[in-house]
Amino acid sequence: MSFLYVWAIALGLSAIVPLILHLRRRQTDRRVSFPALRYLSRAEDARSRSLVASDVLLLAVRIGLLIALALAAAGPLLGRGGARDHEPTDIALIVDNSASVGRLDGDRLLFESLVEHARAALAAARPEDRIWLFPAVGEPLAAGVGAARAAAALGQLRQTDGAADLAAVVTQAAGALPADGDRRREVQLLSDLQASALTAIPPAGGDAAPLVAYTPRPPAEPNGALISIELTGGTTAPSGFGHGVIVRSARAGAGAPTDTLDGGDADIRLELDGRLAGAARTPWGTSAVLGLPELEVGLHEGRLEADPAGARADDLRYFAIRVVPPPAVRFHGAAASFTGVGIETLRAAGRLGSASNGAVAVVDGDATLGAPWQGASTIVFVPPADPVDLAAFNQGLATLGIGWQARVDPGSGDLGLEEPEAAFSLSGVRVRQRYALRPLGGGSEADTTLLRTEDGEPWLVRTESGGRLALILASALNAEASDLPAHPAMIPFLEALLVHWSHLATWPFADFGAGEALTLPEWASEVESPDGSARNVEGGAPFTPLLAGVYTVRGTAGDGATAEARFAANVPATEADPTPIAQDDLEELFAGRPVFTAGPEATAWEEGIFRARRGRDIAPWLIALALALIGIELFLATPGRSRRPSADGEGSEVTSGVSS
Repeated sequence: MSFLYVWAIALGLSAIVPLILHLRRRQTDRRVSFPALRYLSRAEDARSRSLVASDVLLLAVRIGLLIALALAAAGPLLGRGGARDHEPTDIALIVDNSASVGRLDGDRLLFESLVEHARAALAAARPEDRIWLFPAVGEPLAAGVGAARAAAALGQLRQTDGAADLAAVVTQAAGALPADGDRRREVQLLSDLQASALTAIPPAGGDAAPLVAYTPRPPAEPNGALISIELTGGTTAPSGFGHGVIVRSARAGAGAPTDTLDGGDADIRLELDGRLAGAARTPWGTSAVLGLPELEVGLHEGRLEADPAGARADDLRYFAIRVVPPPAVRFHGAAASFTGVGIETLRAAGRLGSASNGAVAVVDGDATLGAPWQGASTIVFVPPADPVDLAAFNQGLATLGIGWQARVDPGSGDLGLEEPEAAFSLSGVRVRQRYALRPLGGGSEADTTLLRTEDGEPWLVRTESGGRLALILASALNAEASDLPAHPAMIPFLEALLVHWSHLATWPFADFGAGEALTLPEWASEVESPDGSARNVEGGAPFTPLLAGVYTVRGTAGDGATAEARFAANVPATEADPTPIAQDDLEELFAGRPVFTAGPEATAWEEGIFRARRGRDIAPWLIALALALIGIELFLATPGRSRRPSADGEGSEVTSGVSS
């Protein structure tokens, strides 16, 4: 047993007061002999013994009353106590709202169970506690508030389709707790403890706030998910020829088969603009290609859906596509060159537009004659075959403010090309002559290396400068520099170069992951979410889509015209595997911080939180005892209670004087 206010025990010394008063009690009655009552003398001894016993009992009650009040004032604590019997604590309460907690936990969603356990933790908080409330995905909801305000903020928490970095959130939450004197600190984590969300090693800090992590029941079945999609024509695609969607599925978690042949089949449906457009059946863990119907110029949106298997959010995959007229390409170079012949082949097939002032300019070799890129929004630079002309080529790049240069690389040797993220293969293509592409001043964050040689060097780079998009190759497109001009991949390569990669300047460049920040176009003023709600935004500002689906961005372009774009946000692929982290791995990840686990039962969670307990407060029981003793004392001390005359005269006593 312990006491909150040890000094109050000294009040128990007041118990000596009734003892002194009883000991000092003197009989001052003057007795007068009355012969008529002498027959009562034979009962005097028994009566005296009864009065002495009553006085001793009254003395014991009064002493017990004072001791009970003194102990109650001292705040006695017995044992470890319950969840509410804890010292003043600053709590960082983290509730996982990522996509992976959308699986079933018994007869309801795991997210709902986590919220209920969070409410139990808040119900166990004391008035002097302070709460910091953090979602796993999103901004903090409360900081340093009482349990009532934290409960109101918890009611605003919604599940998202994003991925959580639980290690980073725990570190952030622990760092938010102030080090105020003797106050206790504790981090409470309610999550599915998904291993893929606990891979990052948190930075070492000076805090040692203990972590209490909830351990839910493991998933009842493996999770099936659509983990990625790829539009064969890109998010901006030309009209006039077919496009498709490449979708990949996966099945993960406890009990998931390691062989795709044993994992069963995934039935996948394709919807486009709200109508069923195709279907496929493919083994889990493989890819499927679904063709899109011919699309009119404009904005289109679609989704792929698999039958429910585990968490529901990752059974869906969304996409948005802008269909534009085929780009008009203007070629500057020898018409009989491999590049010139390939462009004419694509134009004759209707895959390129024809215009004297095309949107895409291809400069093959000599870029010093006039300004061949004038009026073009995208420029493709093919370097010269002769290194003597390299200085003029670099001068042309510098004239446009492009932060890249080509340098002679005599030791490149015979190299292959890495496979592109496109619907064609460069297998078997060898590069024998290559320039080294180098950024000036570190390059730009907007730069992208689209193709590399097998030694990791850039072979095709995309960059932006002055509102234009530039694509720079590291080799001339002739038979001496590489096998590509005579390879079957030459025409698909040119199509990707002139149609898909060159048109990625139209925002968005790709789809995005839910829960991940993206940068809106400069003209944006409003974003409409998949649920139909709209919010005003600032152009060029970061925006975080929390739900999977297709978003619509609206605004006014620089020329005053109304602008509109759509982008898709999807559940990150890391959310597909629900496998929880092992206890030993969790402790190792947070080395230096005490780690406790509790669950899956609600009683185990309530028993595990608020580690700094001070025992159960028994002061109310002592107060109840004191009230009972007061009642007994009043009963025993009632005047005349033991002197009331009886019918036969027994118990009567005639006295004269005053008794003290």
